Amino acid sequence: MPSFLDRLKPAEPVGRDVWFLLFVVGTAFMASRYDFQFTTLALPKFQASLALTDKQVADITAIAKLGAIPAVIATFMADRIGRKPLFLWSIFGFCAAAIMAALAQGPIALTTALFLTRFFTMVDELLAVVLLVEAAPPLARGWMIGALSACGALGDGLALTLYGLFADSSPDAWRWLYAAGALPALLTVWWRMKMPESRTFEATRSEGDLTASQIRALREVWRPAALVFVAAFLFWVPLSPALSFIPQHLQAGQGWSSGQVSGLILVAGTVGLIGTFAGGALADRFGRRTVAVGGTVLAGIGLAGVYGGLSGGVIMASYTLGLAGWFGASVALKALMAETVPASVRGTMAGLTEIANTMGAVTGITLVGQLAGAGQSIGAGTLTVLPVIGLAAVAMLLLRETRGRSA
Repeated sequence: MPSFLDRLKPAEPVGRDVWFLLFVVGTAFMASRYDFQFTTLALPKFQASLALTDKQVADITAIAKLGAIPAVIATFMADRIGRKPLFLWSIFGFCAAAIMAALAQGPIALTTALFLTRFFTMVDELLAVVLLVEAAPPLARGWMIGALSACGALGDGLALTLYGLFADSSPDAWRWLYAAGALPALLTVWWRMKMPESRTFEATRSEGDLTASQIRALREVWRPAALVFVAAFLFWVPLSPALSFIPQHLQAGQGWSSGQVSGLILVAGTVGLIGTFAGGALADRFGRRTVAVGGTVLAGIGLAGVYGGLSGGVIMASYTLGLAGWFGASVALKALMAETVPASVRGTMAGLTEIANTMGAVTGITLVGQLAGAGQSIGAGTLTVLPVIGLAAVAMLLLRETRGRSA
């Protein structure tokens, strides 16, 4: 009988070329998550340094997330010109935008820079998933996406560690900490140049009229694709503000220090990281839909405990549960997104799904911002929006199972 550790291994053998690809796209995820995590952590520092109101903080966060929308255009292009060129050049744009954010002297400059970093990191994230799904064996895709998410968690951990150690050392420490994310990203350029183009994309392109085949493919799968869109939207309406405003809630609302918040997120995130591997392995064995629904419910319960908890122990346990559920559900949803459609429109589907993610995230954060403007605290506003996660779970139950589908 296989042990627990054996069950966490890929359900199908994975070749060396796929492991190399995981390493390359994993570095992209790491840089992207460092940027995302640090931006979330540093909201109170942005606010203090630039004298922002709570309403301005919510507005800047919402506008920055809209940077994912133009990234969709890039993923559409990936179905025409290939995955590798866009994946390679996006790193230069990210580095420039990160430096711009570090030098920002007002809310407009900061918002613009955060919008651009979101654009370039989202191009990286979307293409990383597409590249990995197209290279990995069908019964190992969930596991590989889980490993990809774990690489992103390393970026989270790095941001948390540096923020906890240095964020309070000076009023402007956040500036050089933000810029620091550009350096390791630049070091990935050589690996990206050595990375091959997706074989699945090359095979699809060799079949002839790519535009005609893409239109036919979209017509054939529009119903299941639309359900993925709806589920993704509802998933991010409550989760985006719940995940984004934890540092703001704990520091401004509960009086926690930067170090305490970093410690909470680092410890809970490390334990919750099990959700990435467990979610991927379970999705390969029992189905993507089951893991997506279960993870979503756990995420909602856990995050409700963070905003409603009164003691540090309750908040720690709740946040760990919430992150494990979120990690697992995210892995399953990424696999569902990529496997619902054929390879010829996989980049397009990734872009459309990200539109849904962004619309949901902006909707949720805007709702919390409006509630904050009406007199509620950010924590109370987030709790008000969180029950929408039940609708997300219902939408996921309607999705078509895709486990084991070939490329």
